[in-house]
Amino acid sequence: MKHQNETGQTRRDFLKRISIWIAATAGILASASLLRQFVPRRTLHQKRYKVGRKSDFPVNTFTYLADRQLYVYRDHEGIRALSAVCTHLGCIVEKSEQGFLCPCHGSCYDRDGHVLSGAAVKNLPWYAMYRDPDGQIVVDQGRLVDPDQKLYL
Repeated sequence: MKHQNETGQTRRDFLKRISIWIAATAGILASASLLRQFVPRRTLHQKRYKVGRKSDFPVNTFTYLADRQLYVYRDHEGIRALSAVCTHLGCIVEKSEQGFLCPCHGSCYDRDGHVLSGAAVKNLPWYAMYRDPDGQIVVDQGRLVDPDQKLYL
């Protein structure tokens, strides 16, 4: 005995149709997820930004820029930018006599950002720096450099 509704469709036909739609939707979502890895990710903030002029950074001093979470170091030759974000869990490192110290889990870094001790296993990254035509110093967080590379002034 077949039970049909007003449209002439049986319960079995209805369940079959719903199952096909669910499987098709799952396939489309899985395909979109797979193809998403080939599309470059957009960030909510830009990776290059102006941090100031040469005169804003005292010689032989690490200057902390809280809004950018980085330290800018200037010596007599040039200027460099070091991330202030601990590579262990993302806490903000603090300047210490030996270099940098993470207040969360005790990771210690030397003045060049190399791990000395603690939970962190990766060194703090250094960022490329440029000078704009207007004389402003620009940090490029999208480009990592060696600790000894600097913007010569």
